[in-house]
Amino acid sequence: MIPHLPSDLAGYTRLLVVLTILSTFNQLDRQLTVILLEPIRCEFALSDVELGLLSGFGFAILHAGLSIPAAVWVVNRGRRNLVAVSTAVWGLATVASGLAQSFGQLLLGRIGIGIGAGEAGVTPASHAMISDAFPQQERAGAMAVWSSGINLGVLLAFLVGGFVGQRYGWRAAFVGCGLATAAMALVVRFALAEPARAADRAADALRAMPSLALLALTIRTMWGEPALHHIVFGATITATVGYGAISWVPSFLVRVHGLDLATTGTYLALVIGVGGAGVVLLGGRLADRLQRFGLGWSLVAIGLWLIVVKPFGLMFYLTSSTTVALVAFVLPATAANAYLGPALAALHNGFPPTVRPAASAVFLIAVNLIGLGVGPLLVGALSQLVFAEAGPRSLGYALAVMQGLGAWGALHFILAGRWLSRRGAA
Repeated sequence: MIPHLPSDLAGYTRLLVVLTILSTFNQLDRQLTVILLEPIRCEFALSDVELGLLSGFGFAILHAGLSIPAAVWVVNRGRRNLVAVSTAVWGLATVASGLAQSFGQLLLGRIGIGIGAGEAGVTPASHAMISDAFPQQERAGAMAVWSSGINLGVLLAFLVGGFVGQRYGWRAAFVGCGLATAAMALVVRFALAEPARAADRAADALRAMPSLALLALTIRTMWGEPALHHIVFGATITATVGYGAISWVPSFLVRVHGLDLATTGTYLALVIGVGGAGVVLLGGRLADRLQRFGLGWSLVAIGLWLIVVKPFGLMFYLTSSTTVALVAFVLPATAANAYLGPALAALHNGFPPTVRPAASAVFLIAVNLIGLGVGPLLVGALSQLVFAEAGPRSLGYALAVMQGLGAWGALHFILAGRWLSRRGAA
């Protein structure tokens, strides 16, 4: 265990709090588009395929290409400054989204958010700093705290974004959120200090590697260790289902069950934001405790839990009763991001400190380019091209199909856990 002096503990706590707030703002900016899809659709007369591009692929498109260069920057230079600059860029891109006068301009604004928030720049740096600040036996809990910002961001996007969007229009929601995000860049720059980098005997050689060589090394390591590539496969598939759902559930509730924007936002904020954050934190704590019995048990538990909640997801999408739907959605919604803390901790535990930013980058390329890029677009395409004759319920059928894909992702977490358990017993 790495000893923490009181001053270190205070600094590391501040680091985790600020990065979690930043994670919240990250998700807030991203999910505003989701809760505001219907008024945006009406203003620009967009199809479901175009909405799928806007809510997912527009953010993910350039993120993938920038993740590895950003990870190399994290290895060689200051991580705090990269986070601050990226935050400022994505905040200004969000403001630009609110000023868009066409679908093309709005899509460009979303791409700008992808460049800046770029989990490309922010997330690998955040993961690396958290991993350096907390020892292995506390890492899953720390990653879960950071991951809870995702749910808190959803809460703010759906609650505040839904209210502002209905009362003042979708443009005001984007501009206000973008200005607040840009201000967060100053907080990051002046409130955070770089944590000491963990010792790594291979650091100098790894820092000298060009981006593509580091990417190749990271992928070879993942592919050579079954547990690691099962974690990435499981997270990617689970994210595809999750991003597809969160991008379309607000429209589904408005179209099929007749809820207004404010009511939809409030309901989803409470279920996904409050309930989901609680489950993510609980999952991280449970993962830290289960490590006493073996590194793989937390991943097995996550995989089984994701399978258990699938029937409730099907009930939500297929029932004609609004009451039954709103009750059934609680379990799958709160469980959606519970995998993040255990998965990220297990991933980072499998790499030396200097390679962790690249491991996060590869993880995020898969999760964002495929999960965020494909998930919403796939649901929109299924709704428009396969189930169009079902009318408003076409979205429900498309989302129900995705539940089978989610069970496949859960199986990969179980397999990853079994491999880790076998390695620990060897």
